[in-house]
Amino acid sequence: MIRQSPHSAPVSDGALLELLKSALDASGEGILVTDAQGQIVYYNQALGQMEGLRQDDVLGRHLTEVYQVTPDTSEHLTVIETGQLIRDLAKIHFTAEGRAVNLVASTYPVFQGGSVIGAFSICRDVTKIKDLVKENIHLQKQMQEDGRSKSRANGTRYTFKNFLHSSPSIDRLVHQAEKAARSDCAVLVYGETGTGKEVLVQSIHNASSRRNELFAGLNCAAIPDTLLESLLFGTAKGAFTGALDSPGLFAHAGRGTLFLDEINSMSPTLQAKLLRVLQEMTYTRLGANKELPLACRIIGSTSMDPWECIRMGTLRKDLYYRFAVFTISIPPLRERPEDIEALSTYFINRYSKVYGQRDVQLEYGLKEAFLNYQWPGNVRELEHVIESSVAMLDPGESVITREHLPSYLRPKFTRKRVRIHKLESQASLHEIMKDAEKQVIIEALRDNRGNISQSARSLGILRQNLQYRIRRLGIKNSAGNDGCD
Repeated sequence: MIRQSPHSAPVSDGALLELLKSALDASGEGILVTDAQGQIVYYNQALGQMEGLRQDDVLGRHLTEVYQVTPDTSEHLTVIETGQLIRDLAKIHFTAEGRAVNLVASTYPVFQGGSVIGAFSICRDVTKIKDLVKENIHLQKQMQEDGRSKSRANGTRYTFKNFLHSSPSIDRLVHQAEKAARSDCAVLVYGETGTGKEVLVQSIHNASSRRNELFAGLNCAAIPDTLLESLLFGTAKGAFTGALDSPGLFAHAGRGTLFLDEINSMSPTLQAKLLRVLQEMTYTRLGANKELPLACRIIGSTSMDPWECIRMGTLRKDLYYRFAVFTISIPPLRERPEDIEALSTYFINRYSKVYGQRDVQLEYGLKEAFLNYQWPGNVRELEHVIESSVAMLDPGESVITREHLPSYLRPKFTRKRVRIHKLESQASLHEIMKDAEKQVIIEALRDNRGNISQSARSLGILRQNLQYRIRRLGIKNSAGNDGCD
């Protein structure tokens, strides 16, 4: 029952119904409502656009007259009979013109006095997402078959030569990744956003015995979970309303490598299914009974520490252990300053050619600022900053200064220096750096009145990262507005 304000004039039931219909018609999501017998009593414009049907041709008709469903296969009729909602079901409809529409729908029962009097569905059109994934796979396979370019014939762009660095930590990482390439087990790569996870994964593929096979990548965080399952496993005819025989990514990848980025964004249920696939090296299409052999190698990644993901409940511990044979952690750019200079030089040379500049270099003071900046976006942010700065140079200019930097970055590079307290002459480099880090954080907390989020932004790091450092360094934030936990 909808309550009306006691201060407003009463609205008739008919007028209120028209208001609600207008609001639902304006929604971008498709909405379908049926009564207890399965008669369609409401069908909004958004769903009509998705399915290619007109409201006048749908309203008042039974579900089985409009869709190719039976009482046993209709989600609406099942929900009406059981009183249990069906959440985020992937399904395919065909429009009046025969166009396939991929929907993710949730269907809810409507109760009155303890009895089900109808049901309604809320639908999202994910056709474009699925088409983009399929088109990407098609292009990768076409490139592989055509062999247009030796470096891209298998759908990749990178090898270990593209993982530019000069730091010992990355030397060790590449050595570990080369060992992973020589084996055939699952691999989990952890690294903050922009550290180069896909560069490393493609390099592993290109150094492995599968180098001549297809490399396929998928960002799990960008796709609804139910659609993700059908994309991975594929579907058999009749798996759900309108389902066709469709191979998934496990099949498309063939004997190549399937890279699942952000696996911690999968639901625990789908992670459990992925775990079984890795253990048994078989999978079953949705709606089928026959198990198929898994020929591809699977590499996963997370942008958060896997143990933090496990603590937060976004990554199953048993799935992590299955990947843990090779867990490769890419350190953030701020922890390897040697690479900042090497990468800066590379990007300056690269974009100088693009923008027609010659002999471009960083101002000395700016180079020091680059080495001290936290780079929350890591290599990706550094590349963006260099390209933007080179593009801002006037003809004849060859020195990048603070004035050429993106506007968001200039204030960060003019912040006052934190004075480092003098340490005992016997102090080790580790102790000096630890004390300096502690003083910087204390200063940031003081400047931001103890607010963790604002302090993290001022330091150019993630909030969770700052909380971790506060705990590790034993800093007491008594003035904090949002605490340390």
